[in-house]
Amino acid sequence: MIHQGKARHPVDEVILHTSATPGDWWRGKTVEDMRNEIRRWHVEGNKWSDIGYHRVIAPDGSMATGRSLWTIGAHVVGHNAGTLGICLIPVVTITKMGKVEDYYTSHQVSALKSYLLELSNLTEIKKVTGHNQYANKLCPGFIVNTKDWL
Repeated sequence: MIHQGKARHPVDEVILHTSATPGDWWRGKTVEDMRNEIRRWHVEGNKWSDIGYHRVIAPDGSMATGRSLWTIGAHVVGHNAGTLGICLIPVVTITKMGKVEDYYTSHQVSALKSYLLELSNLTEIKKVTGHNQYANKLCPGFIVNTKDWL
């Protein structure tokens, strides 16, 4: 079981996010470039200690590490302890709610599902949710149902 922070919050939920970037923002960048840019926004812009997410998944399905899984994230106000934040980079600018395939590639969906399976070997993931379930936001651009991901 993964536990976060000094209070050892058990991790049992994954929350999906979007980078809220234009659909072509990722072009010409590696997943590490994207992660580093998001980290800069979070650290310099928000004055956080690090990127808010635990993982970033690029359109080609590659993944970059953000915060340690054992560190509380900064991705959903009031719902960071005991959760892991995964940020997907959209290939189309998100302007309204849609379906996962409207904004993300099959490579991203496959990488995310594989990673969730990997995580389930480390900790008991009981639910997968979207940022929009906790805040009045489009993020990640679609309704997330746990049954679709686990």
